[in-house]
Amino acid sequence: MSAAFLVFGGRSHPNHHQRPAWDRYEAAVMLTVRDNVVVDRMEYRGWELDREVGLSVCFRAATIVDHHAYTCTSTQVLKIDLRSLSVVKSYTHKLFNDLHHVDRIQGRYFVAGTGVDSVLEYNDQFELIQRHPIADDEVISRYGADTDFRRIPTTKPHQAHPNHVAEWDGEIWVTNFEGGRVESLSSKRRYHVSDNRIHDGVVARDRVWFTSVNGSVIKMDPRDGTILAFDLVPMTATDRRLGWCRGIAPVGDTEVLVGFSKLRETKLRKNLKWIGNKLLSRDFELCEHTRVARYDLARGVETWRLDLEEHGMDAVYAIQPIT
Repeated sequence: MSAAFLVFGGRSHPNHHQRPAWDRYEAAVMLTVRDNVVVDRMEYRGWELDREVGLSVCFRAATIVDHHAYTCTSTQVLKIDLRSLSVVKSYTHKLFNDLHHVDRIQGRYFVAGTGVDSVLEYNDQFELIQRHPIADDEVISRYGADTDFRRIPTTKPHQAHPNHVAEWDGEIWVTNFEGGRVESLSSKRRYHVSDNRIHDGVVARDRVWFTSVNGSVIKMDPRDGTILAFDLVPMTATDRRLGWCRGIAPVGDTEVLVGFSKLRETKLRKNLKWIGNKLLSRDFELCEHTRVARYDLARGVETWRLDLEEHGMDAVYAIQPIT
C-alpha cells in the first residue's frame, strides 16, 4: 500500500560527534514521498540567531493546512508553501527554546515550548495570549520570566518536556514526554499512556496515536483513555537496535508509518536507559539507519522502509500524510 507523505527532520554536521547535543544538525530537511519514492527535498539553514548561539536547525513536528505546512525549529515557527517548497513566513518569540510542535487550532497557534516546559498560545497576529505551564515552572523560576530563552543553548533537565499539541474530545491536549502521559490544558483530565517516555499524540481514525522511545506504538481511545500498545521490536527483522522512535502516521485500517532516528551519544543517558546497558560507540554503529518504516499492526510485521540517510536526513521528527 503506497501513501503520500512529508517527513520533517534534519541533516547532521559532518563533525556532529564533536559538537554539543544542541548543535549537531546544520540544516532542517523536509522530504516529500509519493508511491514509496522521495520526489522532493527542501533544506532550511535557520537564521542569524541560531548561528550566533550555536543551535541545531531541524524541522520539528508540523501541521498541514491547505497548501501550507506549519512547523518549527528550536527558535522559530515557520510557514512553508508546499507548492514552491519555500518559507513564506516566520515568527519568533523570546520564550522559544527547543520547540517541538506547532498546531493551528481555532485560528490560534499552539506551540510546544519544550525548553520552557510550557504550551505557548498565540493569536493570528502571533501575539502571546497565554503561556500554559506543564510542570512546576522550574525552568522559568531558574532563569527568570524576562529571559530571552532563544539565547540559552539548553534548559535541560525538564520536568515535563512537552512535545505535541492536539485538539480532541472538545479539549486541547499536550503530550508529556517525561510523565508518559497526555493532559488537557483546560481541565484536570489526564491519561497515562506508557511507562516509557513518549512522543506524538496524532489524532487519526478515531484514535490518538503515540510512539514511545523503546520502539512501541500506542493507540488510545480518546473517550476514556483505553490504550492498546504494539511492540515493534519483534515485528522488525533485524538484530540491530531500532533507534529513537518518534513520528507516526496511520495510513490504513491496520497500517502505520513510524519514524526512527539513529541513536546518538548524549550526556543525558537516562533518555536511553531502555537500551539496557551503557551506550557505547559499538551500539551506535550497530543501530539501524534513520528511516521511515511501515508496519502492519494486525499481522505484526514490517512491510516496507525508506532509508532517510540516503536522502540527507539524519534525524526524523514527524511524518505528515498529504494528498
